[in-house]
Amino acid sequence: MIKIIEDQEVQTLVNCADAFEVIQQCYRDVACGRASVSQPSAMTLASVAGAQATFKTKGAILDNLNVAGFRLVADSNVLLGDGTSYVYLMSLDAAAPIAFVGENWLHRLRTASSALVACRKLAAPTASTLALIGTGRIAEQFVRIVDSQFPGLRIILSSRSAERARSTAQRWSALTSNELSAANSIAEAVAAADIVVTLSDADERLFKATDLKPGALVCSLGGQHEFDVDVLEAADKFVVDEIDFVCNAGNGAHWIESGQITRERMEQRVDATLGELLSSNQPRTGNGIVLAIVQGMAVCDIALAKLAYDRAIERDR
Repeated sequence: MIKIIEDQEVQTLVNCADAFEVIQQCYRDVACGRASVSQPSAMTLASVAGAQATFKTKGAILDNLNVAGFRLVADSNVLLGDGTSYVYLMSLDAAAPIAFVGENWLHRLRTASSALVACRKLAAPTASTLALIGTGRIAEQFVRIVDSQFPGLRIILSSRSAERARSTAQRWSALTSNELSAANSIAEAVAAADIVVTLSDADERLFKATDLKPGALVCSLGGQHEFDVDVLEAADKFVVDEIDFVCNAGNGAHWIESGQITRERMEQRVDATLGELLSSNQPRTGNGIVLAIVQGMAVCDIALAKLAYDRAIERDR
């Protein structure tokens, strides 16, 4: 029988500490060949008849967890809310389905935790200020967990609307033990930050390479266009989670589609994957700008869903 674990129950089974450890291990497993993502890394469907609903799937296999799965997403421009998102889990041994795991909240936790993993690995040890661009639910989740890895880090919230940034910072200040304030502009926040995390729904240029502080880490997780290729050109190091998806979503896709860079050239610019760096256990070196584009790997979605499934089974027993 397929077990169904809805979103509300998932939130009682997985926490931010779990997510941080699971995602680190997933990146290492991919780098070492113990896990792999589907090819292509994502597939989308949209109705040719003009219906506004769109659908997406991403898959992965995790050999050490004996599981495979697909993240299944249905989005609608008509209905309010998150749409629906589930992970379809399958046993490798039995080649059979074992669960549907609700993933609306889990996806937000995975995305925010992926940003935290990247920042923990790539930020300079002396980093004291983080600019967070975005005021949505994933950005809120990031604020909720950032002090678990960066206690005392000053957070500057910014948005295309200064008023929205101020009101959101006021609401979110109780969510973290870290100092949280708002900037008058994105450029102002970026100029003051050792770490820049982009978690916006923007589809426009938000800042330039010349706005960045020397030696800054830029960690990009937005799904569309947030900055141009000048940031890549200014970076001493370019790190990705998985290059195929980076070329097909977010800033990387925009650069290719707009002719700012070719896919071949962008692939050549990659210095390392996040998994390779985590596996090497080497500290950050150099004082130049580091650009990390983290678009989200299905292995992380599947692993977190498997953790929720295992804990639900154990609790039922």
